[in-house]
Amino acid sequence: MSAINRIPYDWPNRQISRSITVGDLTWHVQISGKGPVILLLHGTGSSTHSWGELTPLLNQEAQVLSVDLPGHAFTLGASVDSLRLEQIASNLIALISELKMPWPTMVVGHSAGAPLALAFANQAPTKPQIIIGLNPSLIPPPPSYTQFFGPMLGPVTKSATLASILAKIAPLSGMTDRLLDSTNTNLPETNRNYYRRLFQSPEHVRGAMNFMASANIDQVLKAGSALPSQLIWVIGESDQWVPEIGLKKIISQYFPKSTVIYWPGGHIMHEVETAKTADLILSELRTIKK
Repeated sequence: MSAINRIPYDWPNRQISRSITVGDLTWHVQISGKGPVILLLHGTGSSTHSWGELTPLLNQEAQVLSVDLPGHAFTLGASVDSLRLEQIASNLIALISELKMPWPTMVVGHSAGAPLALAFANQAPTKPQIIIGLNPSLIPPPPSYTQFFGPMLGPVTKSATLASILAKIAPLSGMTDRLLDSTNTNLPETNRNYYRRLFQSPEHVRGAMNFMASANIDQVLKAGSALPSQLIWVIGESDQWVPEIGLKKIISQYFPKSTVIYWPGGHIMHEVETAKTADLILSELRTIKK
């Protein structure tokens, strides 16, 4: 089934959704606007919906490309062995080449999307000028996440049966809401419902678990430290998923010349502070255009 046919009619920005097959993957992508390209990369367990309110603000000055990452939401065809950061980065490069789009001027990654942004930039033939990491997961997953999935982050993550069971019990057990509560983000009910719907999909659950289990952060950090891109990290002061102390140490060690910005808010604060996030991204984009 085409990815586009699986997208609910009330999904954010469905009118700009496309389905495109590259290799083994049938991607769900959303493209809008004109100007320099901004690539948006969501975090583990999320989808393009995370940028639903942000995209219309950005596409007034840029061409915005957001995707459902392999193993997530409505992108189909990912094997459980293909969810390493470097492999996904390679697949993203093949996708952009197939779309015949200019290489992104800026990459914005939330949570695990931030190290993926580094992996992408490491491989891209034209490096992005700016990378912005929103609550970047540059350290191992937090206890608040692994308390749900920790026992399953091993060979058992390959089990389709387990993923089906988790997807069935998620709405009954309140698992998804407890997970969202642990982010310390006051998400509106509409946003919460998107996550609830995603976690009722066995494919999405399986992909999210394997994406987290496959992350080789150290390798990406070492390669990313040599990037010429300007790096900006936005850290939520109430984020319990990515502890500030450990994150500051990593940033100081690998990216001493990067810019660090602190905002009040939890791990998914960009879905709440949409206008503020757009202002930051566009203000940085304008410095390039000058």
